[in-house]
Amino acid sequence: MPLPWQKSHTSSSGGRVTTSNKSRRLRIFLSYAPDWALTIVLWGIFYLLDKINGYRRLFDITDNSLAHPYADPERVPVWLLAVLCGVVPAVIIIITAAIRRSFWDAQSALLGLILGLGLVATFTNIVKITVGRPRPDLFARCILPENLIENPLHSLTSWTVCTQSDDSMLKEGFRSFPSGHSSFAWSGMWYLILYLAAKMRINNRSGYTYKSWLLLAPLSCATLITISRTMDYRHHSTDVIAGSLIGIIGAWYSYRQYYPPIGSSQSYKPYSPRIPKDEEIPLHNRPIRSSMEGILNIQNESHHHTSGSSGDTVNGQQPIGMVNGGFESYEANRRDNWRAADSSKTQNNIVSSKNGKIGTEHDYGEGEETIQRSVDRAD
Repeated sequence: MPLPWQKSHTSSSGGRVTTSNKSRRLRIFLSYAPDWALTIVLWGIFYLLDKINGYRRLFDITDNSLAHPYADPERVPVWLLAVLCGVVPAVIIIITAAIRRSFWDAQSALLGLILGLGLVATFTNIVKITVGRPRPDLFARCILPENLIENPLHSLTSWTVCTQSDDSMLKEGFRSFPSGHSSFAWSGMWYLILYLAAKMRINNRSGYTYKSWLLLAPLSCATLITISRTMDYRHHSTDVIAGSLIGIIGAWYSYRQYYPPIGSSQSYKPYSPRIPKDEEIPLHNRPIRSSMEGILNIQNESHHHTSGSSGDTVNGQQPIGMVNGGFESYEANRRDNWRAADSSKTQNNIVSSKNGKIGTEHDYGEGEETIQRSVDRAD
């Protein structure tokens, strides 16, 4: 017998054919098409913003905080940042979803990760080109004229005095705030922390220390990447702090679009797919009452088929169904259904022995009640 939330189709031979997994996965993916479209748009905006010559602040040629050397190569280049904070979390998500055999979980987690990274990267670039703060290594990028350094007429000057021929290097010299490496690192790593914490059910209060140690790995990775930006004199301290906060907020926001809070007892499950409810298994954020009512509806149909000419009502009322008696009445009605449909089957589902051992019910696997309560009601 199909469960109430499962949609089935009957073939000409009378057999039941369930909806194919491939078709269901396609419908789930298409239901998230607007989210994927938004993600692509965000990354497109990020690419275009990177080509813009943003605002460039005036700077003081006597400011020693801008006189640090230009580090080449960087400790964490862009490609390594993308691998550590983008590819690695994605691979971990895919492996976890493969173990759990959940396409829906993988789709939700990957979408949240890519959306968060795109959102953070785009927002960071918008602020960068708007603020135009000089980097600590600006003088090394700018290459100030010798006569200006020796005899400064005005200590406050603009980028036009620079003799740097590489415009790209000079342009990047005025994009210090906030740190893009820091925001990207914390976005990817903080999202991974939230994802792993939910999957390991870190909120179950069982006190397993290894769970916390596992979460230290992405936390340490993001921290070291952030520190490396000050070691390379690419950013001021306030730049990396602001970038880290942007990354954490962006990761939290994108994660919560598809997953419940970490404090939830069902935090390891994504939110329900955006396809009709009658085609999916009920989830933590779907009321359980609808599932109960679906079970009762199937039981009612079974009772009507077996009762035949005995009539559909007794004293003008339905004999089977959810009444105002709550869960207790529901249990009593279900017991009566089984007896009316097949008394021999009911006896097989309740197994007891002379030494007092009680069997279990197997029809629906509900698990809410014990058989002892059912036997007591029968008596």
